Amino acid sequence: MNKRGELTKQILVALSMGFIITTAIILPGSAIMFKPFIKKFKTNKQNFIKSLQSMKQDRLVDFREEGNLSKITITEKGKQKLLIYELDSLEIKKPKKWDSVWRIVTFDIPEKKKAARNALRDKLKELGFCQLHKSVFVFPYPCLDEVQFIEEIFQIGSYINFIEAKTIADDDWLKSKFHLL
Repeated sequence: MNKRGELTKQILVALSMGFIITTAIILPGSAIMFKPFIKKFKTNKQNFIKSLQSMKQDRLVDFREEGNLSKITITEKGKQKLLIYELDSLEIKKPKKWDSVWRIVTFDIPEKKKAARNALRDKLKELGFCQLHKSVFVFPYPCLDEVQFIEEIFQIGSYINFIEAKTIADDDWLKSKFHLL
């Protein structure tokens, strides 16, 4: 991600966490108002303003006038972008000890949603799942929340099954792959 993209991400995350950015962007003396944000985001005034203007143009944020100030809020499109950022940084916490339960994700996603199907496969592989068949993936650690988050992002929950199983026949190779032996 380029520097401006990273700054956009940081600003969206800050807005989503309840930070309220108010500014008088047009006014020459507005640098004082930006100081806390410029310091927080480790950038300069020009980059900060350019990012905000670009975000407004892309409809990720909205500026509401309140007197001579503009209040910057995140839009629905901005919230969707945030979900993508969260998906990019998604990871599954691995407990110290395996609970001897396999988590199996199966799916049958129609051709019209091929892009979502491929993105799901790629994300499961990225998260460390082992592909048993074209549409069957296995993971040894709790991951239901993460799988449900992926379902929500790609809007494919009705095509996915999540199974927890105590045994998989001849699973020594899986245990070896996940360093569970």
